[in-house]
Amino acid sequence: MYKFIYLSHFLDSNVPTYADEDKIVITPKTEISKGETVNIFSIQLTNNHIGTHIDLPKHFFDCEKGVKYYEPSTWHFQNVALIDIPRNDSKLIFSDNLPDNIDKNVNLLLIRTGYEEFRSEDKYWNDNPGLSSEMANFLRNKFPKLRAVGFDFISLTSWKHKEEGLKAHLKFLDPNKREIFVIEDH
Repeated sequence: MYKFIYLSHFLDSNVPTYADEDKIVITPKTEISKGETVNIFSIQLTNNHIGTHIDLPKHFFDCEKGVKYYEPSTWHFQNVALIDIPRNDSKLIFSDNLPDNIDKNVNLLLIRTGYEEFRSEDKYWNDNPGLSSEMANFLRNKFPKLRAVGFDFISLTSWKHKEEGLKAHLKFLDPNKREIFVIEDH
């Protein structure tokens, strides 16, 4: 029997956001408890970069590679690796932090740091780890089938290393290379 786990967080009004700038507002429109026939909610996002999501090239480049560009099969991963790289602060993750035993045919690499334990604290967004920019080319070269990397912290960009985070996003999502999608806040 398989044990299933959620790879994303549920959206609610308490979802942490990068820089704590944005919010989700969920408002009941109709409620069964008030005599209505159905429960309907209005959901307002102050931007589309909240909760578990995938960064695509269009997020950082003026290009057509947004979600409509990709075929549905793009989001099907058959060779997934889950690795543990513990973090409890804004320390960046570099290629030499990766274990040596990752299958070279991996197409989705998930990094578990344990950082989501701080999800209800300001620390989650203002002291988060990040991936170094050198990781993009390292991963592209070492894992020729890798299409996405995901992690359990709020952004590829560490709040304390913003310039490095911008470089990392540009290198991972470069539409002129084999892009590596970034799954943030899973």
